Amino acid sequence: MLQAFSKYDASIGYVQGMNFIVGALLLHCSEEITFWLFVALIEDYEMRDIYMEGLPGHIKHSSLITQLMETHLSDLYEHL
Repeated sequence: MLQAFSKYDASIGYVQGMNFIVGALLLHCSEEITFWLFVALIEDYEMRDIYMEGLPGHIKHSSLITQLMETHLSDLYEHL
């Protein structure tokens, strides 16, 4: 699955950590559906930058999670 994706999107290739997402999807979907769901996550839900060199999406997504926790899980946000 991940080898096929690395050929599909050679600009990212394979990055360690993709296996956890694909593995979880495979528990619930066929290989073909899993492949296209993973492509959609990368292309449509802004996950590409998480796997790019230098991890530029890490900062963006981390701050988004922090804002969501502060808004919707204020007790947890205060605790952390």
